Amino acid sequence: MSIKSEKLFAVTIFGYRKPGMDEDFYHSYVSQTHANHLKDLLLKNRIVSYHMQHNSTHGRSLLNQIFPGIPSEKVDDCDCIVQIVFRDVEDYIKVKNEEKYKSVVNPDHDVFADSTKTKFVTGWFEFHVADGEAV
Repeated sequence: MSIKSEKLFAVTIFGYRKPGMDEDFYHSYVSQTHANHLKDLLLKNRIVSYHMQHNSTHGRSLLNQIFPGIPSEKVDDCDCIVQIVFRDVEDYIKVKNEEKYKSVVNPDHDVFADSTKTKFVTGWFEFHVADGEAV
């Protein structure tokens, strides 16, 4: 069965950088350092995908081209959106129970994240267009 037709779940994290942290440093750190701490654990525990959307100042400015006249209060100010897709919630719980997650990944959030603003959502995940094709 293709993952495109399986019942999948996702956790989505709206991340914010620490106050005073340089925007370019933040995006580089989460992409290169933090993501690399996590990848092996995700693969080991059958995670389907791990996506990061970088919401830079420049990226947010592009929204007015996509949605002309969009009110500023409709533009979210998070710095990064992370989405982790899995077949079973237990697969992601296993990641969080790994010793490396507890000793390396989770404490690493203190380097870059403003945890007072971080938000989470979870729910089922569906593909409707993937790899340029309707699913």
